[in-house]
Amino acid sequence: MSSASSKVGHGLAKVLGIKLEYRNELGRENITRGESVFSVSSADTYVEEEPTVAEWFRETLPDGQGLLRYVKSLFPFVNWLPFYNMQWLAGDLVAGK
Repeated sequence: MSSASSKVGHGLAKVLGIKLEYRNELGRENITRGESVFSVSSADTYVEEEPTVAEWFRETLPDGQGLLRYVKSLFPFVNWLPFYNMQWLAGDLVAGK
């Protein structure tokens, strides 16, 4: 990330009240949850990188096939419309179907 966009991002986080360093990934944790001294000091740490906004959208939004399935589920008549008998159209319009 460039310096300008980093500054903008940090400023926006500050305005929104988002703590960027909330994990304290490089610092040491105090023993506050009942761990033993041995388990905290000898345990290997695993730090998972949080996804970027673009990665989150890529994982969350459906692909082309998923989007097509979603639209078909919203409008089920799309599935049978190509097979509709046009001779029934006048009767269906009068009946209000």
